[in-house]
Amino acid sequence: MSLENVLLDVTVTLIDNNVQEKAGQLRYIIRGSDAEIFDTYLFPEYRRKKMMSSLLKKMIPELKLSGISKVKLKYFDEDARKAWEKMGFQHTGKQGHMELHIQ
Repeated sequence: MSLENVLLDVTVTLIDNNVQEKAGQLRYIIRGSDAEIFDTYLFPEYRRKKMMSSLLKKMIPELKLSGISKVKLKYFDEDARKAWEKMGFQHTGKQGHMELHIQ
């Protein structure tokens, strides 16, 4: 069976190892060779600590090994846009849409 015909829905839970509690989550789907992030959340006390950036740095090599060549997302505010840009995402030309090409 080819992954072109399969939709995978993946939820990654971020755990603070210091206190063994949930810090947030990232949810994405995989369609063929694309992944699309559609839900991210960090509890307030974990924001602005580069946790999503660290998670993406760990995820990207795994996605690449799985044959993923592009990660897409939609953002809804300027703070989110700036954060995703810092992680390497670029605008697609469509309002609120960004993507990261995996090399």
